Amino acid sequence: MNRLFGYGEPAKPSENATRPNLPSSWYRSEAMYNLERRAIYSKKWVLVSHEVRFPESGNYLQLQEAGFTFFLIRDRQGKINSFHNACRHRAYPIVQEQAGKVNILSCRYHGWSYGLNGKLAKAPRYQELDGFDKEENGLFPIHIHIDKLGFIWINLDASETPAVAWEDDFAGVDEQPRLKPFDFSQYQFDHTWDMIGDYNWKTLADNYNEVKSSVDLLSIPTSSH
Repeated sequence: MNRLFGYGEPAKPSENATRPNLPSSWYRSEAMYNLERRAIYSKKWVLVSHEVRFPESGNYLQLQEAGFTFFLIRDRQGKINSFHNACRHRAYPIVQEQAGKVNILSCRYHGWSYGLNGKLAKAPRYQELDGFDKEENGLFPIHIHIDKLGFIWINLDASETPAVAWEDDFAGVDEQPRLKPFDFSQYQFDHTWDMIGDYNWKTLADNYNEVKSSVDLLSIPTSSH
């Protein structure tokens, strides 16, 4: 991204070089946001949830990332899968609620239904047609990675294999010594909250990163479960 935005190669540690701030318009520009959707959110791994939110088969969670709507669901074999929230027939949303539990994924538009693994189970008036292959009409999958701590990452790259492997960007992030005292499997989900404003994701990212410049001034509490 540095090369893309014209910043050149990263500065060497010994240079102590500073970088110019991003133009303020980039925090509100629709064109810049769409570029970031293609260059970042369509190619990179994004942390979205934790496996404790899916204790049983059929538990699902609907999410949206940079305008892409998808859901996570635990299948009958215990695997957590991710799919675009669109029926293969007319792209009608498969899940309507933000979270819940189902025995089968069913589209309310024309009755197409899918297993918890995304495979097409029933397609009224289509499955009897010559040349219609149920195996080719399952839900569109999304790449998913669950790290050693149980955190769930997704990659929206439409390729069969993502151009960027999870290890390329995050190798070792789930093995940090400071995280060893925590057993995240014993935690319980509490709540989520949204912030709505006339800005894009970079405003929040900058806000949470500000702590790096004031580590000597702040004592950061760690909440217990």
